[in-house]
Amino acid sequence: MPEDSLERAHDLARGGDLPGAAQVLERYLEAMPEDAPAHFQFAHLLLELGDAATAVQRFQRALELAPEMAIVHNDLGTTLELLGREAEAAQAYRQAAESRPPFAPAQYNLARILCRHSQWDEAVVLLRAALEQAPDFRAARLQLGQALVGLGQSDAAHTCFDDLLRADGDDVEARRAMANLYMGCCRFADAAQQLEHCLALAPSDAHATLALGACAQELGRVDEALTHYRRLLQREPSRYYEVVKKLTSASKGCFWVNSAELRRVLLG
Repeated sequence: MPEDSLERAHDLARGGDLPGAAQVLERYLEAMPEDAPAHFQFAHLLLELGDAATAVQRFQRALELAPEMAIVHNDLGTTLELLGREAEAAQAYRQAAESRPPFAPAQYNLARILCRHSQWDEAVVLLRAALEQAPDFRAARLQLGQALVGLGQSDAAHTCFDDLLRADGDDVEARRAMANLYMGCCRFADAAQQLEHCLALAPSDAHATLALGACAQELGRVDEALTHYRRLLQREPSRYYEVVKKLTSASKGCFWVNSAELRRVLLG
């Protein structure tokens, strides 16, 4: 086997010698600079080595050679997003999402960014298109439900989350999303039921613990709410001000306006 072959690089990578594999690939590409798939593989190897900035350059070189490769546009997007370059990432995702055939993971990734900016309508279109291609794309269905919540389409969102839970009753993210939907509709008892299931599956889930405390407080079960808040703060003291915000924003329950008294009640 030639020392600077793709096969040699693959063998080194499989054996855990990622720096060695990167050196072999770099030498290979010096000899074969037009090999787009090799640039793509090198980019992923660089990502594993923690060099996202150079990985971007390799993805871009692969696209110069083979602009039709939707997966490269998508993976360039995820790398740009990792580097905090969201606008460029969205552009890369859009290239893959608009390819023929469209690339479902890129449609989902672009929709995630659109949801961050409350661009719900376009996100919903993209996510529905992704699910037409890949009906079992769980993350896209979850994101679709959240986008529908953003549009105020609670019934359609409920259907998305319900579909996920029928497929997997232990889907913690779907249960948490359903709980958030119920809380938005002031259905606190239903939300609490979902959150209790979440915590049975993932007892250290901070978001579920905090939300369950808020539900208990809204239901007038203040002692129960405090139990959840204290349990969370024992594990994660840094969440103190999140707990205070929940305590002081609930429509029901007891309120402590004195800061020292709040700390005593929550922290003992």
